[in-house]
Formats: sequence, structure tokens, C-alpha cells
Amino acid sequence: MKKYLCLFILLILTSCTILSPAANISQVEANEISAEIVKVTEELKNAASLNEYDKLKEVFLPTFKNNIIVKKIQKYDLSGLTFVFSDVNVVSANKANSTMVINFATVSNYYKLTWKKTDDNVWKISNVAEKK
Repeated sequence: MKKYLCLFILLILTSCTILSPAANISQVEANEISAEIVKVTEELKNAASLNEYDKLKEVFLPTFKNNIIVKKIQKYDLSGLTFVFSDVNVVSANKANSTMVINFATVSNYYKLTWKKTDDNVWKISNVAEKK
């Protein structure tokens, strides 16, 4: 009976450590990652306010879905929009999440952003999903 109890406790402890990869990142590393992503979001805001679509394209990873999103964005005037970003939730050393709010007049749209660190140590948006 003691063997089964010890096995059960061991399974619970290992599953908790496996499911929380952010625990492996120190607070200092998480703050550095957040600061890097904040710089990228500021660049995104500036590029959007000036309608610099080439700079916007650089913020996104070149995936099929992101290429479609960038092409759709290029059809609109972004200078009248307000972009607001939430605090960054660091998942691992190479992945983070945040929320983006796009305001136009009295309408706000919310999006979940997944950030990924590329091989050249640049943070880019890997996925955009509408938040419901």
C-alpha cells in the first residue's frame, strides 16, 4: 500500500513540474523577455501610425496565416487606430503570450498574440487569434 501511495505522490509532483515550464525561467529572464517584446510592440505601434507596412511585415513570422493577415492589413489606413498591448506572459525562453487591443472610435477588438523568438534572437508574432 505504501508503494502505491508513494507512486501516486511522485506522479503528482512530476506532472506539476512538467506542466509549468515558466517555473524554469527566472524572474530576471522573464523581465528581460518582457522588455524585449515591449520594444517590438512600440515599433509596431509606430509603424502602424505611419502606415509603414514593410516594418509591420517584419514583426510577423513568415507563416501562411501571417502572410494573409499582413496582406489584409495593407488594405487599410492604420493611422487612425490605437494599439494597446497587455503585459507579456512568458511561457518559456522562446515563447510568450500577450493581448492586443485595437481601438477605432468606440469599437475595440481584442486579439491573443503568441510571440516566438527566432534564430537571430528577435521576437516576432507567430500567431494572432481573435479573443472572444
